[in-house]
Amino acid sequence: MTGMEIITLLSNNLSTVMSPVSLVVGGLITSIFLKHDTSVAEFEKIKAGQFKEVINKLLESGQMTYVEYYKSNNFLEVAQKADKYYSEMHHEDNTNVNYEFDWFVRFYEAVGNISDGAMQELWAKLLAGEVAEPSSFSLKTIDVLRSLSKKDAELFSLVCSHSVMARGKSYFLPRYDRYLKKHNIYYTDIMKLNEQGLVFNDGMIRASISINQGPNALFWNNELVMIIVLSEDEDTEVDIKLYPFTQAGKELATLVSKSISVEDFIELAREVVDEKKKYTLGVYKILSLDDSSMSFDDKNLLESISYNEDSLT
Repeated sequence: MTGMEIITLLSNNLSTVMSPVSLVVGGLITSIFLKHDTSVAEFEKIKAGQFKEVINKLLESGQMTYVEYYKSNNFLEVAQKADKYYSEMHHEDNTNVNYEFDWFVRFYEAVGNISDGAMQELWAKLLAGEVAEPSSFSLKTIDVLRSLSKKDAELFSLVCSHSVMARGKSYFLPRYDRYLKKHNIYYTDIMKLNEQGLVFNDGMIRASISINQGPNALFWNNELVMIIVLSEDEDTEVDIKLYPFTQAGKELATLVSKSISVEDFIELAREVVDEKKKYTLGVYKILSLDDSSMSFDDKNLLESISYNEDSLT
């Protein structure tokens, strides 16, 4: 049987309701260690969600080495955390979902050596996100996360907390010297994240964004949006200096529970303000946001919050 066939068998033979995360866990343990033999007693424990009991038995019987036991315990710790995150997510009905089982095998192999609690939380969010919405995260993202140390992850979290999202859901760190200096982010940090496959470090990259008549959303996070309106009749372009995230960086950024503050967002808007007055900017609180639409409050925070030039120096 394939991994997906095992998951289907589990979902069709449950005496109690098992979460989608547990179905994946059961499928992995069965396919890796029980050799697809669904007649063994351990499989009955799998169907009951007794995963710890199964790996203990496999160790005692010699079917699992101590190294495999260590990795399996780490995986189960992450899976338990992932179950919690999954329960908090908005997700579609997972009935008859066609998972990419090889993705979960790669995940299992990568997460087995992760014992640090903080890093396990990040891996748990990755697992929960993939179960909730298959194909959300690439195999490359697993490999990138696997190579991150805790210190690297903390640096990436810092960068994420001062980054925003432009049109097309493209994450980037604004490349404005005063802005970065204030938040203790230096080029050596960008180079480090570039080595890890998270951020492009080319200091010449700019994004030229076409601005048409009417309100245009320039960039945003989950709470705030910067709206740009032309002052003249002609369309124009706005150049934004930035360090863009790689695809793996974009995917991992969705897992980091950090968001740019209102104050920082205002500071960033001040950096983008057009001295030639071809357009005006406003920063607004987002009321609702999905893949196809956005609504926001009519109070311009750029005008209502005082600003001090010295705050960026």
